[in-house]
Amino acid sequence: MSLAARLRPVSVPLGIGVLVAGMAVVVPPLALGELTARAYLLTAALIIISIASATPYAVVVGVGTLPLLYAGLGSYASPRRFPPRDERPDIWTGLWHVAAGGAYALAAAIVGAIAIGIDFTTASETAVPTVLQPSFFHLGGVVVAALYVCCQLWRYEGAVRERDRRAVAWTLVLGGLLAPAPAVALWVFGGGGL
Repeated sequence: MSLAARLRPVSVPLGIGVLVAGMAVVVPPLALGELTARAYLLTAALIIISIASATPYAVVVGVGTLPLLYAGLGSYASPRRFPPRDERPDIWTGLWHVAAGGAYALAAAIVGAIAIGIDFTTASETAVPTVLQPSFFHLGGVVVAALYVCCQLWRYEGAVRERDRRAVAWTLVLGGLLAPAPAVALWVFGGGGL
């Protein structure tokens, strides 16, 4: 069995985990221009704040998308966990879906929070007008969403269940719900509520 075949079933959590860890290790010294404990302490604070602020949204994403799982349209869980088309998912598949969806939403918020450092650095060092600069904060959620969609569709190819147009469409919807996680976390942190 090839390495790709062995990684396929865990590609979404592995890919998103590597992205979060990579961002947490690489971005702080680049953003602050120094490899010090201070850079990583500031990053840890941003991660804690983003988790605390994004948790309500993560719960809404995980629990709010359960109807998609029970309708057989899509899931944050691995497609291998899906029952045959004529059966309903069991409680463990539902819990796995909620946990995975919540974790991916939190990961999107964390990547967005870490990317704020890039936004601050590029804003002070570039001659490009602010309007023309990309927001790495918002791109963080989009990158996690795109990574989820790509890896989840790749997992469908190796699953027992066939990938069809509906599965692709609903996987895009589920990924789309991850993209705004950083913005929602900032809104909650700023006093927007929930």
